[in-house]
Amino acid sequence: MSKDTNFDQHSKRFKNNIYNTAKGKIRLTLVLDDLEQNMPALQHNTKLSILDAGCGMGQVALHLAKKGHELTLCDISSDMLITAKEVFNKQNCSARFIHSSVQELDDEHDQCYDLIIFHAVLEWLDDPESVIAVLKKRLKPGGCLSLMFYNLNAIVFYNLLKGNFKKVLQQDFKGHPGGLTPTNPIAPEDVNRWLHEHQFTVHKKTGIRVIYDYLKKELKQGRSIEDIIEMESIYANKEPFNLMGRYIHYTCQLQS
Repeated sequence: MSKDTNFDQHSKRFKNNIYNTAKGKIRLTLVLDDLEQNMPALQHNTKLSILDAGCGMGQVALHLAKKGHELTLCDISSDMLITAKEVFNKQNCSARFIHSSVQELDDEHDQCYDLIIFHAVLEWLDDPESVIAVLKKRLKPGGCLSLMFYNLNAIVFYNLLKGNFKKVLQQDFKGHPGGLTPTNPIAPEDVNRWLHEHQFTVHKKTGIRVIYDYLKKELKQGRSIEDIIEMESIYANKEPFNLMGRYIHYTCQLQS
């Protein structure tokens, strides 16, 4: 049986604590901008076949569906998939929905895609490295991968700033089972190695929330979300700041 985290029974918590918060809105805005500006597959005015694996509530997929692309969404959580369907129906958009993890897609769903979206899933997997080969198998030659993951280095730095030195020394960064903090934060250097071994070229690394998560509460409340997004957009693309984002978004392409 898979030990990967399943968010059945937690979709409402996700919606309220992540998607409907400032941090969720900042994340979504930055990711969509990055996709539009830097993903090779989206630079041409052609209809793409796109798989959103671990789709959550489907906001990224919905944006791409509205652009005229052909979307398939899969998720291990039936609750999240139902919510994604509702989001699409409200916007009169169509897509194919599959109740499955990407690792367990069966022969009936053996399509290869021009682009795969894999956002905030890697850090919830029991064996994150192995899924890179699965994603590669589902891509067409020269296909693209949008990979976003929860950055271990940002968690280390955040805890250092908080004075949580014991936690840092113990490398105790896993979220509690049943909570909304990822169970397996990912080191960028590991992701770099996995992608290289599977013949992916990384075109760009963008930091997602390189500022907001480090601000004190009163500063978060004192700045408009528009002002924060403006600064985030600048420093998301500058080294070394991009590598300190709470999430890092990689735009990748499979070598053909």
